[in-house]
Amino acid sequence: MISLKSLHEMTPLEVHQLYKLRVDVFVAEQNCPYNEIDDQDADPATRHILAFDGEQFAGCARVFPTDTGSRFGRFVVHPAHRGSGLGPKIVRAGIEYTERFPGDLIVEAQAGLVGYYEQFGLVAEGEEFLDTGIPHRVMRLGR
Repeated sequence: MISLKSLHEMTPLEVHQLYKLRVDVFVAEQNCPYNEIDDQDADPATRHILAFDGEQFAGCARVFPTDTGSRFGRFVVHPAHRGSGLGPKIVRAGIEYTERFPGDLIVEAQAGLVGYYEQFGLVAEGEEFLDTGIPHRVMRLGR
């Protein structure tokens, strides 16, 4: 099951599961110590995509409008659910949600995931850049 909620609509357990998965993967697994939890999470316009396999929290992402379109990021699938087809469902839910906003959808993708995002119509632009020590590329889905 996939749902989209603001942080204010989430239960305390959902907030815990969201932050635990993001910290476990982005900070611990990717060995990237930085402030994973930021103010964008609590912005009322931000929607967190929550994916469950039965009762188990299996993945997440977040989407939010910007002055020029929308952003998709903080996309992660629990290691036990990678390769299950859940990832594309999360990305499609994010793309579908952001269709309500004018302008393009922007993703700052880890460089190793550029090919993954291309399957959804996103196009890489500009040069690679480092974000928290990890190479990234800006990708855009024109509308």
